[in-house]
Amino acid sequence: MRPRLIFSLVIAVLLLTGCAHLSVVHLDKNPWTLGQQETLVMRYWEFNYTSRLEDNRLIVSGTAIPVAGAIPEWATWIQDLWMQIYLSDDQSRVLAKDLRLYLPTSLDHEKGVPFEFHLTPESLGSSGPLYISFGYRMELTAEKNTLGAAGTSQVFFASQGALFQ
Repeated sequence: MRPRLIFSLVIAVLLLTGCAHLSVVHLDKNPWTLGQQETLVMRYWEFNYTSRLEDNRLIVSGTAIPVAGAIPEWATWIQDLWMQIYLSDDQSRVLAKDLRLYLPTSLDHEKGVPFEFHLTPESLGSSGPLYISFGYRMELTAEKNTLGAAGTSQVFFASQGALFQ
């Protein structure tokens, strides 16, 4: 009886993971448009971007600007930053994604962070509108050295991204 229970649990787990998909249902998104200047404001970053098709790839380039008042002004050093883009269908299922990792550097709150993403969807799913969403994970500090003179540090951390559902 015990082997049958274990077998049933394994099958159930496989079925559940087979149905799981990466979703952006909880993220802000814009309809995908080709060649137009677009803006998507999230909690901590404002993404200003355009998209173009090149060699069967969707290339999205632009600048991410910190949202005024959302990221502390003292947070001027990027210790850790990754930004991700998601192309999704009308059900918020991710069809393609790309990730950019940034080396530690200073953060200019007015100039922001430039980006360029390359998306190559395997399938566009059912016909219908496509959407662009962004994700990020960041650790910002007041200075390059994470420990201040008194042995303490100020760190600002935030993250938003797609989830498995």
